[in-house]
Amino acid sequence: MFGLFKKNIRSEEAKRAESLPLTKKVQFEPVPLKQVETAMDDDLRSALDYAPVNYYATKEKYLLCIFYYKEDYSEIYLRFEYRVDDLPRGKTKLWKVDKDLMRDILRKFGQNI
Repeated sequence: MFGLFKKNIRSEEAKRAESLPLTKKVQFEPVPLKQVETAMDDDLRSALDYAPVNYYATKEKYLLCIFYYKEDYSEIYLRFEYRVDDLPRGKTKLWKVDKDLMRDILRKFGQNI
């Protein structure tokens, strides 16, 4: 009931990304979110520097990478969340990325698009 009066302030970009029909999630070794945001603001391809992690082997702490995208990959957004015991402990802003970067990140996990 108290959540009823809570204001949920989200950017237009966040609303747009979350309205896209498809999502893909992969996990990386834990990295502080401030470090991730700084690196991503400098160069989006810095996401390729993070080490993939097996979710089933390491559930305590990990960096969750979430892609929001259309079926034809014409619009793709990327966000990182820091997770502890499968609960979100913070998230980064959204970045609009291209299909090539999404493909390169997913290849680190053995997934092809």
